[in-house]
Amino acid sequence: MRIALLGLLLLSTFVCPFVMAEDGSPSLVGSASCQTCHREQYREWQTSHHFSAMSVATQISVLGDFDNSQFTYNGVTSRFYRRDGKFYVTTDNAEGKLQEFHIGYTFGVYPLQQYLIDFPNGAKQVLSIIWDTRSKEEGGQRWYHLYPEQLHGMDETKMQGAAIDHTDPLHWTGSMFNWNSRCASCHSTGLEVNYEPENNSFNTQWFEINVGCEACHGAGEQHLQWAANSQEKPKTGPNKGFPQSINNHAKWGHIPDAKSANSDTYQTFSSSGPVAQRQKETCAACHSRRTPLQASTPGHDYNDDHLLSLLESPLYYADGQMREEVFVWGSFLQSKMQAAGVTCSNCHNPHSLSLNIQGNALCTQCHNPSVFDQVEHHHHEGEGAKCVNCHMPTTTYMGVDGRQDHSFRLPRPALAERIGAPNACNQCHDDKSNSWAQQTIDNWNEARGKQPSVHDFAEAFFDADSGDINASTELLKIALDSGQTGIVRGSAILRHGQFHNSQSLQATQSLLLDSDPLVRLGAVRSMDALPIGLKARLLLNHLEQSSKSVRVEIARQLASLPLEQLPKAKAKVLLAMFDEFIESAKFNASAPESQVLLGLFYFERQDYVLAEQAYRQALKISPRLESARLNLADLYRLLGQEQQSLAMLKQTLTWLPDSAAANYAMGLWYVRDGNYAAALNGLLTASELDPTNGRYASTYALGLDKLNKRQDAKAYLSDWISKHGAQPQVQAVLDAWR
Repeated sequence: MRIALLGLLLLSTFVCPFVMAEDGSPSLVGSASCQTCHREQYREWQTSHHFSAMSVATQISVLGDFDNSQFTYNGVTSRFYRRDGKFYVTTDNAEGKLQEFHIGYTFGVYPLQQYLIDFPNGAKQVLSIIWDTRSKEEGGQRWYHLYPEQLHGMDETKMQGAAIDHTDPLHWTGSMFNWNSRCASCHSTGLEVNYEPENNSFNTQWFEINVGCEACHGAGEQHLQWAANSQEKPKTGPNKGFPQSINNHAKWGHIPDAKSANSDTYQTFSSSGPVAQRQKETCAACHSRRTPLQASTPGHDYNDDHLLSLLESPLYYADGQMREEVFVWGSFLQSKMQAAGVTCSNCHNPHSLSLNIQGNALCTQCHNPSVFDQVEHHHHEGEGAKCVNCHMPTTTYMGVDGRQDHSFRLPRPALAERIGAPNACNQCHDDKSNSWAQQTIDNWNEARGKQPSVHDFAEAFFDADSGDINASTELLKIALDSGQTGIVRGSAILRHGQFHNSQSLQATQSLLLDSDPLVRLGAVRSMDALPIGLKARLLLNHLEQSSKSVRVEIARQLASLPLEQLPKAKAKVLLAMFDEFIESAKFNASAPESQVLLGLFYFERQDYVLAEQAYRQALKISPRLESARLNLADLYRLLGQEQQSLAMLKQTLTWLPDSAAANYAMGLWYVRDGNYAAALNGLLTASELDPTNGRYASTYALGLDKLNKRQDAKAYLSDWISKHGAQPQVQAVLDAWR
C-alpha cells in the first residue's frame, strides 16, 4: 500500500530560492542602491513588513520580553533572558530536555514575532513559542505557543488534539519548523539554501537578510547602468534595465453606454489598458500555497516556477473560502475582481504594504458609492457597514494573525450551513444561527425584488468530497465552463477523478488543450487512479506543454510507462520530462515530503534502490514521517522482505498509534500473512480513526467476510452508508454480495 504524497507535498509550504547572478547575468546591488533616486519609496519600504521580515536579533529588532520572563507549555517552563547583549531561551530540545539556545534572528514583526535558533548542521529552526506584538489592549504583549494545549491544527476552531511535545513532528526542532527549507526565500533576498543531503546540513546564504527591492523588481545592476547614462545619451534597454516591469498601466473609469439613457451613471468602473499580470505573479510567488519547481526570479512565469495548490480539502472549504493558510493567491484567482483586471497595487501600496485608502473609500474607487456605500445595500451601520466585513471575511492563523479572504464573496448562510463553511454574517452575529442570517438576507432581497444568486461550484465540490457520485455531472459541467475561472475549472476536473468514465475522459482530452495551465494541471492530476495504459492513451499526445507545472505532473502520471514500448521520438521527450521531474523534486531536497515524492517516482520506474534511498533520506530529515515509513514498508513487501516490512510498521505504530494509514497498513500485512483475526484489529482501528474513508470501511468488511461473517459485514457497510453516503467503493462491495 503506497501512500501517494502529492497532496501532502502540496500541503507543505516550501521555499523558492533565488539564484545569485552567474556568467554575465545582472547582479544584485542591494536596496541601499535605490534610495538616491527613489527616496520616498525607500522610506516607505523601511516601514513595511517586508523590511522587518527578518533581522539580526538586536535591542532594536527584538520585541519580546527577554527580561528573565517565563512561559509554561505542556509541563515545560521556558525562560527568556539576555546575557552580554545577546538573547537566549532555555527550552525543551529534540530529546525533551531543557537546553539553552542563542536567539540569532527575529522573524516577522506584527501581529507576532518569532525567533530563529542556529543548529550545528546549519539549520535555522523557528521557535514555536511566539511573542504577541499587539498592544495589551488587543490582548498582546505576551508569550504564547503556536499550538494551544487543547487546540492545534491550522483550523483551531475545528481541530482538537494533545499538546505538542518533543516526539511530535510539529515540535519546533523538527523539519516542519526548519527556516532554511520552508520560510527563507520569502523572508530574505538572493537566497541560496545550499542543502547537503549526504550529511543533512545547510550552508544557507543570502544577499539581503530581509525582503529587499530586488526580491520583487529583479537584479538591479543593469537598472543602475541605465540610470547612470547622462541626459545627452538616450537611455536604452527594456524595462529601464530590469528583467521585467511590474507597473500597473491599466486605467479604471466609467465607460459610457451610448445606447443607455443613463449613460452618465455607473455601478462599477471598467478597466482599460494592459493587465499587470507580471505584478500579480510577482506577489503570488510568495503569497500563495505552492510547491516550488525551480529557482524563482522576478519575470519568470509563475506556473513554470511553481505548482499551485488547487481548491482542495483541507486547504479550502468547498465554496473556495480559505481554510488552512493559503496566502491569498488561490483565493484571489477565484474572484471576479481578478478576472476584471484588478491587481495588487490597486489596493496596496507596494512599498509600505499599507492600504492605498482607508475604509470603504478603497472599494469605492471602482464601485459607485451612491449604489454600494448605502444602507440600502449593506443594511448596517458602523463596523457592519464596512465592505470587507461582508465580502472579505477574516480567518485567524497562528493564534492572532487575522487574514482576509481575497475571493470577494457574497455571504450565503444557508450554503455555509450545508457545507460546514464559515459565514461572514455569523462572524459578527455569533449569537445567531445561520438560518437566522439567511432569513434576514431573504427578507432584504424580497423587499428590493432581488433574486439571490446561486454559488457556482460549492455544492458540487462538497458532494464530491463526500464521495457522492451524483456530483460527477455537475463537476464536469463546471470544468468545461469557460466562464468560470481557471482555478475553479481545474479543481472541478481534479475532483472528478474519482468518478471518471468514458464521457469525462473524452472531456478531459479537451481540457488538456485549454489555454489556462491550472485547467490542464487539474486534468492531469485527475488521472491518479487510472491504469497506466489509459493514462498513456490520454497523455502521450499532450507531452508538449508550455508550463513546467503541467510537464512534471504528466511525468509523475506516466512514471511506470516502459519507454522501450514507445516510438523513439516520444520516448526521448518523455525521458526529458522524467529528468525534469527528478530535478524539480531534488530542488526541494531538504523537504522530507519531496524525498517521499521522489521515492514514489523511482518506485513506479522500478528503480527500487533509488526509491529506498529517497525514503531513507526523508527519514534522515524527519525520522517520524508517516508517509516515508509506510512507503518504505510497502517497498519491503514488494521485495519480499516481509519481516523488515513488519518491523517498520510496528515501529511506526509505536510512534504514531493514532495513524489511520499505519493501522490500515498493519491490517493488510496480517491479511497477507493469513491472520485475519489480527488483521481485523488494524482495519477496524483505521476505519474508526478515519470514519469517512470508504476504502478502510470496505476492506474491514471484506476481512469480516473472510471470517465467514458476511451478515455482520453487510450490516456494517449498510450502517456506514447511512452515516457517510454511498461511496462507489463501499457500494460496490455490497452490490457484489447481493
